[in-house]
Amino acid sequence: MGLWKNLKYVLSDECNGLLRLLVDHYNRRSEKNEKSIHDVLIKVQQMLDTQEVLDNNMSDSYRELRENKEDISKVSSQCESVFSRCETIVSQISQMETEAAARGQDLSQLIGQEFEKQKEEITKGNQMLAARIREFYAYVEAINEPDPDVPNVHDLLARIDTLEKKNKEYEVQLTNVRKELEETKDAYTAADRSYQDEKRKTFHLSKKLVQANDKINDLLVRVKDRSLENMLQRDEADNPFLITQNKEKYSITAGNIQIMVTRFANTVMLDRFFENVPDHDPYKKMYNRYQKDIRSTARQFTPKSRLEDVLQAFVLVVQEDLIEKIIETIYRRLKSGRAEFEENLLAVLNQYLEAIGFYCRDELKVGEIFKEEDLEDMECVQDNHGTSAGEIGEILEIAMYPYYINYIDKSGKRKKMYTKGLMTVIA
Repeated sequence: MGLWKNLKYVLSDECNGLLRLLVDHYNRRSEKNEKSIHDVLIKVQQMLDTQEVLDNNMSDSYRELRENKEDISKVSSQCESVFSRCETIVSQISQMETEAAARGQDLSQLIGQEFEKQKEEITKGNQMLAARIREFYAYVEAINEPDPDVPNVHDLLARIDTLEKKNKEYEVQLTNVRKELEETKDAYTAADRSYQDEKRKTFHLSKKLVQANDKINDLLVRVKDRSLENMLQRDEADNPFLITQNKEKYSITAGNIQIMVTRFANTVMLDRFFENVPDHDPYKKMYNRYQKDIRSTARQFTPKSRLEDVLQAFVLVVQEDLIEKIIETIYRRLKSGRAEFEENLLAVLNQYLEAIGFYCRDELKVGEIFKEEDLEDMECVQDNHGTSAGEIGEILEIAMYPYYINYIDKSGKRKKMYTKGLMTVIA
């Protein structure tokens, strides 16, 4: 039994030594001896297995020792075999150490060569860096050289001092201006308060004036309506809007178109009337428009033009520019009260229209019932608000009379052209 224990301890110590040696060589392994180390590991594992077998067999052998002493010799032979294997492993490990030392020397040489190469590269890099530094210093020195185009610093400082003095002067002036502005602002505020007070007073006065003006207008309307009604109810000879001298005249024919054009374009009597009237006057502006349109129309035709076409064009201009604008405006103005200028202008317009050949249809009278045929040359405005107590169809107002003009066509027939009038009737 003591022999087996001693054998077990010897094998354990040997195995532990081999393992430590194996670990040390494993830490210093290289690519070429990895296979040898692997073989050693296999052998160590086999030895450990053998030890385990021995451990297991120790108890069995102890029992068998009593039964059969011959087995002791077998175990001794096995131990000798194990010892031989261990010696083989130690020799292999020693050989691996020798090879590793040789490889270490080769590695040292390679490292030295690599260090020399890096040293040379670093030296070259240092030389290039030194050259770059010298170039940089040369560039800096070139930059720091004085530029002849750059102004002198002393001159700039002198200019700055001058500008600072002027700036102080401007600041003093600005302070004075601000003081004046504040004083002006205070004065403006006081004036504005005074203005607001006056404005309130004026507003109250204006309200009173408006009220008084409304009362005056009511009185004037009553007086003017009566005046206009009296004026329109006069005899035909006294009505300023009626012209009747050309009723039976047929002076326009197809053979004297040029004479007719000349009559329309001849506005001498109107020119004389408006020559002293200011240009901004509304009547003069309307007349200038008519003068421009009538002359433009006169240039469009020749003596060979068709009579109806020429006459229709002129009648249209007279209706749109003279009757519907100037004469109707005169009527509204006279309706609002006596107007000497409008009366004189109406007299001149009547002379001009009579010279051309126009006349009014005078069968229409305020207060009479209009007839169906009256609607051919009159536009009718119906008054359905109940402001008058007259009969339905009664003519309340004639704002514009229809103006007629006679002519003889190419075949010798007597014909008429007219402009439309405007009246208000009770609906």
